[in-house]
Formats: sequence, C-alpha cells, structure tokens
Amino acid sequence: MVQTSIQEIVLSKQKKPSRWSTMSLITIGGIMLFIGIVWRVVDQFVLGLGNTWMNIMPSKLFPFLIIISLFWKFRRSEIDSVLGLSKNQIRLQLYVGLFMGLLISGMIDVGGIVIYALFLDPTYPLELHILNPELLAYMFLFFLTNAFLEETLFRGLLQNAFKTKFSPNRAIFLSALMFGFWHAGWPLLNGGQAREVVMEVSMMVFFTTILGLLFGVYYERFSSGKSLTGVIVAHTIFNFVNENFKIGPEPSMQGPDMAFLTPGLLGITLVMFLIVFSTFFFVFTRYKIEHISSIWSRITERTQVIHPDLSRTEPAENDS
Repeated sequence: MVQTSIQEIVLSKQKKPSRWSTMSLITIGGIMLFIGIVWRVVDQFVLGLGNTWMNIMPSKLFPFLIIISLFWKFRRSEIDSVLGLSKNQIRLQLYVGLFMGLLISGMIDVGGIVIYALFLDPTYPLELHILNPELLAYMFLFFLTNAFLEETLFRGLLQNAFKTKFSPNRAIFLSALMFGFWHAGWPLLNGGQAREVVMEVSMMVFFTTILGLLFGVYYERFSSGKSLTGVIVAHTIFNFVNENFKIGPEPSMQGPDMAFLTPGLLGITLVMFLIVFSTFFFVFTRYKIEHISSIWSRITERTQVIHPDLSRTEPAENDS
C-alpha cells in the first residue's frame, strides 16, 4: 500500500509540466529578446567585438543556442510551428531565398551605384573593395548564424507570440518594428555629430523595419507560416554582400551601411529600394509558395512535351 502511494507520487511529479512548457509565447519571447539585447549591447559597447575579427559572434550564436535548447527540451513540437525551422518545401524555399537575396543585393547594393555612375556622374569610380578577404568564409558563417538568430527570434518566436494577442498584420508590424530598433546600436557606436547620428539611426531603423515587414509577410502569407528557410537564406546573402563587398569610394562603417555621402547616389538607392521591395511585397501578398511550385511543375511538363529527350531516356528495344 505504501509502495503504491509512493509510485503515485512519483508518477504525479513526472507528469507535472515544467514552467517553460506552459509559459506563454509572449513571456518567452520577451525573455529571449531581453537576453539578445543585453548580449548585443555587451558585445558592441562593452567588449567592442565589432572592431575585431570575431565581430559580435557571441551575441548571435549563444542566444540562438539558448532558444533552440529551450524549445528542444520543453516545447519540441513547436520548433516547426513557432520557430519556423521546418523542412516544408525546403528545396523551393532555398531557391526562392537565393533568388530574393541575390536580387536585393544586386539591385540595391550594386545596381543603384552602377546606374548612378553610368547615367548621373560618369566620374564616379566603380571600384570594388572586398573587406577582409581572408575572413570571407568566417563572415559567411557569421551572417548565417545572424540570420538564424534574427529570423527565429523576430519572425518566428515574436511574430507568432504577437499573433496570440493581435491580428497577423499587427503581429508582423510589431515584430518588424522591434527588428528595426534592434539595429539602432551600430550608428550610435560609430559616433559622429549628434545630427548625423540621429539621421543614421533613423535611416537604419526605417530600412531594417521595412526589411522586417517584407520577411514577415513572406513568412506569414507566402510561406503560410510554415517555414523561415527562404528568408534565412535571403537574409544571409543580403548581409554578406552588403557588409563585405563595397563598390565606390563611399566610407564603410560597422554594421550594415544604409547611408551614402553623395545625395544623388542615396536618391538612386532609395528608388531601387522602393522598386525591389514593392515588387516583392506584391508577390508575397498575392501568391503563395505553392503557386511557384505549380508554375515550375507546368514548365517542367511543357519541357518534357517539347523536348522529351531532355527529361527521359527511351527504353531500349529487346527483340528475341
């Protein structure tokens, strides 16, 4: 009898859910965001890791590992649905993310400068600068880690947490706004006159908020809240190109460069930014990734009809 009572007590303790498994997503998101902000501030302003070869890698890697570890131990079933780390349509997600990242980088980081030099100021030197070429492999790993952290935190955890209290559109906006202010530290760290710093902070917050809105719409509508693979790929490519390859003599700063000293160049870049992002917003709000898959299937089927030799091999005839 005593043994049975002990077994029942042990079983009841085993069945009792942990605090983390029953905690609201809003609370978990707030805790993870707080950890990320504190770690980021320490790496940027206290340790000054942005001036070293390591960059602020600890503030990227360890908060991401904390998020993954927490969900793996206590909320494993939500890794796909809340953090967006799903294999759903993974190959197509990779292709779309690669296309999006290359197009954003090519049209905004490169295209705007080339157009300005060719049509507005032929004297503007189109010289390519590769920052720290010996660290390119490491920097790619850095920006991949950064993309995993920022997308699982802002688009995954926070956006899905806000959806438990607000509409999807408001959740996208709130997570994107937080994402924008998350990047305000770099202009503050780079210093300068107060007016310049305020302008750079404003531009940084504005541009990264728009980027957050685009990625949020992609995840919520285009990907139907199933996978963040596409935006992780695009985020990695955009940051990697933006912060390692510079065209022209404009000064480079720590963090993503969003400002140019030449007003005309800034204007062209803004126009390219609006064109590219407006196009993506239109596509992601009107279509879903399944439409892209369907279109690709139709193209493949037509290719098979027009050029059957490219898609299949005729079976050999076996005459006896």
